[in-house]
Amino acid sequence: MKRILCTILALSFFSNVALAECDFSAGITKTADGYLYTKECHVKVGEMKQDLKIANEQNEKLTKALDLKDFAITKADQRADMWMNTTYKLEDRINTIDQMRSTNQWVAFGLGALTMFAAAYAASQLQR
Repeated sequence: MKRILCTILALSFFSNVALAECDFSAGITKTADGYLYTKECHVKVGEMKQDLKIANEQNEKLTKALDLKDFAITKADQRADMWMNTTYKLEDRINTIDQMRSTNQWVAFGLGALTMFAAAYAASQLQR
């Protein structure tokens, strides 16, 4: 059983070598009209041409995906900046409101004290 398995594996490895492979140094010759390919090199060059076309399409798609990713990140950054600016403005507004409330309380206290002194002065003038 072990010998059969080893034989099958050895044949499968040798069959890969038996496939048409191109030796580019010997399979392509230059002629006056251009280049002359052997059948194996013609098949291999055709496969490489198709692979190049597929690779170029994948490259274009990946470039477009990267551009869209960059655009999405830019938009997200713009939204985050707008949110931060809005929160800073709201924080400044709340601080201003708190300051005005404190100032209004002191003004109301001062007006109350002034009214009390004015009423006391008016009462003392009435007694005379």
